[in-house]
Amino acid sequence: MADFASDCSSGECGSDVDWMKLPSELWLEIFSYLSPVTILNVVSFVCRKFKSLSFHLSLWTEMDVTKWVGPIINLDSFIENLSSMIYRVSEQLRSLSFCQFTGNFVFGSDKRWLFYNFSNIVHLEFPECDYVTAQILEEIRQNFTKIEALILGGCRSIVNLVSKQTKIEFLVLSGRNLTNYSVTEACLRLANLKIYYIYDCKSLTDRSIYALCGKVNLECLYLQRATKVSPQAFHHLFQEKHLMNLTALSICFTDAVLDETVDAIISGCPHLESIDLNFCSKVTDKSIDKLMKSCRKVEVVCLHGLTNLEGDWVAEIDHYLPKLHCLGLACCTGISKDKVKHLLLRKPDLTVFCNSTPIDELEKIRDISRVLRNITLADFE
Repeated sequence: MADFASDCSSGECGSDVDWMKLPSELWLEIFSYLSPVTILNVVSFVCRKFKSLSFHLSLWTEMDVTKWVGPIINLDSFIENLSSMIYRVSEQLRSLSFCQFTGNFVFGSDKRWLFYNFSNIVHLEFPECDYVTAQILEEIRQNFTKIEALILGGCRSIVNLVSKQTKIEFLVLSGRNLTNYSVTEACLRLANLKIYYIYDCKSLTDRSIYALCGKVNLECLYLQRATKVSPQAFHHLFQEKHLMNLTALSICFTDAVLDETVDAIISGCPHLESIDLNFCSKVTDKSIDKLMKSCRKVEVVCLHGLTNLEGDWVAEIDHYLPKLHCLGLACCTGISKDKVKHLLLRKPDLTVFCNSTPIDELEKIRDISRVLRNITLADFE
């Protein structure tokens, strides 16, 4: 490495190119494809120019610790070894993510204090992490004061946290241990909420749905497996036009969505661009036909698992929905392949997921962020 640094500093990295004369912007583009570990442990030691570029703002607005460590390396020792370097980027960092660490990992107080120096974090992510205890949530509440996007999984209650994080616009909650009270209070206390995802909260009841009433800023709503919610609660939410600015809606795996619910969605959400009713088994062709003819802005329709559908409306969907680019019909056994084939002949740029779609392809669209919209840090800057 020392020889390489010497060669670079003297402009002898290549026989025909003086690499050190390349514009800094080009080097930064190259470094953006490297892992943070490589940038900190290798690139920053090559030469003075590289050391300076290694801490450029463009490289350190986001940090996914999972990508640094992987499932084998010990995170505690890793953070300790990098502590001095991490301080260099603490002011610049805007997004911090901890994802899916191994079960024996403990987010100990002797290490996690380091990350609480990132005072400018606006996007914080702890999905599927069983180690997010009440104490950690309290420390997050005290130290991260600018959060606008929060993703939490595996925790039971977040009431105290959201009571102080009133700037949050993007909230993702998941986990079977999550209480109905927590979900309701989060909704009531976050006046600026724009994007709200709730995964696998099986204790969700009508109370949580009624708490959504009046959320005029809400643009994206995702509810998965809300099996205890009644049809009346869903109907009221949309019929009274409480979510007029909603552009993306996903309600999956529930029998509480009826044709009447879809009718209410049509009248109450005039700006819809994406709708996902996967495995809402009570929905029939009648309401889908009306949806198609009424919501002309829709670009994504996901109807996986609606076995009641026969799909006569497929013959006209490209006419009524000219912007449609994704149609999900997997496990819709009543819709014939010929109908889908004729649709694709008329609209070859359309992506259709149907009964013949490979399982691995369906896995790719399970994440609602892939289907409804691509949410990034840029949404909060």
